[in-house]
Amino acid sequence: MRLKNKIAIVTGGASGIGKASSILFAKEGAKVVVADISDSAGEEVVRTIKGNGGEAKFVHCDVTREEQAKNLVVKATEEYGRLDVLYNNAGIGFVKLLPDMTEQEWDRIFNINVKGAFFCSKYAIPQMKKQGGGAIVNTASNWGLIAYPHWPAYCATKGAVLMLTKALAIDHAPDKIRVNCVCPGNIDTPLLRAGIEAEAKFDDAIKTMGRLAKPEEVANVALFLASDEASYVTGSAFVVDNGESARGGPTWPSPLYLKI
Repeated sequence: MRLKNKIAIVTGGASGIGKASSILFAKEGAKVVVADISDSAGEEVVRTIKGNGGEAKFVHCDVTREEQAKNLVVKATEEYGRLDVLYNNAGIGFVKLLPDMTEQEWDRIFNINVKGAFFCSKYAIPQMKKQGGGAIVNTASNWGLIAYPHWPAYCATKGAVLMLTKALAIDHAPDKIRVNCVCPGNIDTPLLRAGIEAEAKFDDAIKTMGRLAKPEEVANVALFLASDEASYVTGSAFVVDNGESARGGPTWPSPLYLKI
């Protein structure tokens, strides 16, 4: 029960890493506020948590809308009285070269991946400061550490999330607010599957990569960072990528990568 009696918000909590983290956080004793734009999927996660004996609440939230991010924090604190953990996990990605990208596509991925973390943190930090501390976990990516062909906007956003993590950790250490990020690699989520299939045959890519990690394998790291076990950890990026970044490059063939 590493999050016993803690109140946690998980954005993008209806699928992938967010879903796995919401379920795990609740299993470890947290009261979880599942935030997502998908009402049906979010409510299903809440039903799963309650079916396992946990406590959870769904709040519809488009993290690109400041008022909705503010409302998310307000509803969490009104319901449970405090906020101990914010997991900024909502994010998107797509395969496209920069010259082919529209301004609207560029803005959309930055709005969700970066501005969403900004808005939610903006309203969570004063609450955490008022109550004497808390923990923020952000989902960055190992592609915020190493670049991957065909994903320039995604790499740029995740590099931004990584540096936002470090800057917030420095600024709010005096407030006893720890800020860290996880940097997942090849995780079996709808987002990654769509990206792989845009570049190569999925089965061929999997043979090259070895295997995809389960979302729960990232959720376990997020759990540690959210818990008091990580009391001396802040401003850190925890890489969960089976050594991909240690090898210095991607583990499946990209048409562009092979031509470099």
